[in-house]
Amino acid sequence: MSLSTQTLKIVIVSNGEEEYGLPIEHVASIERVMDITPMPEMPQEVLGVIHLRGNVIPVIDFGQLIGNEKISITDSSRMVVLQNENGFLGLLTEAATDVIDIETSSIQTPGSFNRKEDSLIQGVAKYKDHLIIILNCPIILNNRNF
Repeated sequence: MSLSTQTLKIVIVSNGEEEYGLPIEHVASIERVMDITPMPEMPQEVLGVIHLRGNVIPVIDFGQLIGNEKISITDSSRMVVLQNENGFLGLLTEAATDVIDIETSSIQTPGSFNRKEDSLIQGVAKYKDHLIIILNCPIILNNRNF
């Protein structure tokens, strides 16, 4: 009898020294930073919109989404385009560095330190010698207030 280990494939994005994981099932593409058209009367984290493959996609600043400072655009900055049945959302990140497999058994839910049902945090996983915060993409995609 063989034991199979379930894994979650995630895209690693960074903000400062921290690494975050976005489940790949929600990632439509990873793009170089392109021109963002500002939109009036939007929340502070909304940078504007982009036109990508026939779609107008709102773009938010990942740093501000997670409560940090605004992203400074560099050569390593990337736009991670998330998708669900309602459409697309672009996240401007400092970098999208890797796609890895995390064993689902190594993911700890935020239970004791974050009890909100609509938390951005799906869980925390140890990978090699550091922790990766796995984000709850459906919450990011569905709780947009713009």
